[in-house]
Amino acid sequence: MEECGQYYRDYLGLDQLLSAQKPLSLAHDEMLFIVAHQTYELWFKQILHELDSCICLFARPALAASDRLVVVSRLRRIVEIQRVLVSQLRVLETMTPLDFLDFRKLLTPASGFQSLQFRSLEAKLGLKREQRLKFNQAEFCSYLDSTDRAAMRKIEECASLAGLVEKWLERTPFLETHVRIGFVFC
Repeated sequence: MEECGQYYRDYLGLDQLLSAQKPLSLAHDEMLFIVAHQTYELWFKQILHELDSCICLFARPALAASDRLVVVSRLRRIVEIQRVLVSQLRVLETMTPLDFLDFRKLLTPASGFQSLQFRSLEAKLGLKREQRLKFNQAEFCSYLDSTDRAAMRKIEECASLAGLVEKWLERTPFLETHVRIGFVFC
């Protein structure tokens, strides 16, 4: 067979992707833990891709009807990805707490709490720093390394989807807050 064009493995970067699982123990379930969490991070990347596109559209001075359809389509995609993420928990639940304890001590202090992509999603959707719960009396950023803290600061300085949607609604002509609504009773 003659080779031409893209090859599946190369296009998807499978050599790098499939060699990115590096268990720290001999515990059988550590591979499941790694693959599940890497899968979450890949889905977070896709959600951020969709969300960033929606944010760019809402950041424009005007949002055309065709752009609104694009936003709705991309937000629906995000909802479907979230369904996948929730259903993926069932796979992780096949690992017992004792199975997890076989390797958990090797991960300390690493935690999913340190996922920059998850924290970015929260901020880009509109969660403000002052609205975040503290963990062990500390701000969530204190658990991030300096590179991720700096990245998080930049993300928090940008407009969120919630903020942009609110501004869009404010400039939408049919929303007049000074108009009194009267009721007629028959």
